[in-house]
Amino acid sequence: MERMVLLEVAKELELEETQFGGRRNRGVHNAVAVVYELLAAHSDYYTVILSMDVEGGFDRIDMDMMADLQVACGCRNDYVLWIRHWALQRRVRFRFNGQISGEYHLGKGIPQGSPLSPFLFGVYVADIFCPRLRYSPTLRSFVASYVDDGVIVVTGESVAMVKGRVEETFEDCSRVARGRGMGFSGLKTEWIGFGD
Repeated sequence: MERMVLLEVAKELELEETQFGGRRNRGVHNAVAVVYELLAAHSDYYTVILSMDVEGGFDRIDMDMMADLQVACGCRNDYVLWIRHWALQRRVRFRFNGQISGEYHLGKGIPQGSPLSPFLFGVYVADIFCPRLRYSPTLRSFVASYVDDGVIVVTGESVAMVKGRVEETFEDCSRVARGRGMGFSGLKTEWIGFGD
């Protein structure tokens, strides 16, 4: 059922071209190719790649906000209601050594492992990972994401320009994430630089 809902909802809700994962023809190899193409085209510039991971993202999705986002994007009401019910009415039992536990209610976030969850997460964080493209003769930058992982790529003629743009973009992504009750894991946020 989740796969069928995914196919229908994906027709109604569009993700950014810089959002990868959770949909057809937007896999990890496509994401790596976009970054590689920018690096190859500007190999003589200073470059920084900052990777970041949304901490506990799937569990922190507010289903009221998710429903508002779906409605704002034009998603049919029956899908909005089905997704809300699916996320908030989940129950689980545990089996250990042949014994089955009582039932536990899991009305928080969306489940990892569902085929529908990566796409819904992409909808929820679309404004956190919006492209923020900047193309000028001396500086180029963009933000891309793969489900709950994001990357900021900045390439420019000077270290100061690159550093300033990375800081500005990361702070903007962080500000929007905080507004969603999310943040980036310090242990999974790393950068790599190219150039002298």
